[in-house]
Amino acid sequence: MARITKPVEERRQEIIDTARALFVEHGFDGTQVADISRKINVASGLVYHYFKSKQEILYAVFDQLSDERLEIFHKILKEARGSVLDRLNLIFENKFECKDDFEIYDKLAEGIASDPAIVEHCRAKISTSMIPLLISLIEQGNADGSLHCEHPRETAMFIVQGAAGFMPKIADLSDSERRQNAQAFADIICRVLGAKGY
Repeated sequence: MARITKPVEERRQEIIDTARALFVEHGFDGTQVADISRKINVASGLVYHYFKSKQEILYAVFDQLSDERLEIFHKILKEARGSVLDRLNLIFENKFECKDDFEIYDKLAEGIASDPAIVEHCRAKISTSMIPLLISLIEQGNADGSLHCEHPRETAMFIVQGAAGFMPKIADLSDSERRQNAQAFADIICRVLGAKGY
């Protein structure tokens, strides 16, 4: 069979998409670079041309998942009406109600939670993508008087880190328990932000 040459970005994305599917299906430990290369019908050396290791491929998969989630949040904020608190609520309800996300993260997390470099990469990616979004919302709330938050940047960091620590613990909850947790987390955030009425 003749080898198909693809543009660099297209081939790189194909590797990421294939790895993501295999990591979800077989787990990170259960997938080898050879499995990825075999699935896309290329030599393993070609995969290593794009990524130095399986861990580096995992970083790219997590980056893609994070970017997809951020895109959803931006869409929610663009289409949402109401106060800053209403829009924040929509984001956190969406974050906690996406069962598919939990299943993907659970599958990817198997076998990697003990790797501090991967855990730190994921935290850094979440922070760099979500913190500016939250800072913007907090500043809007401060400007319109619905929030009283003296330290928007630090508060946004606190919220993001809290969500990152809280999220894995709710992956196995029922839908109603997950909604209840989302509401509890939203209430905590409102208090931290100095929202009126809290």
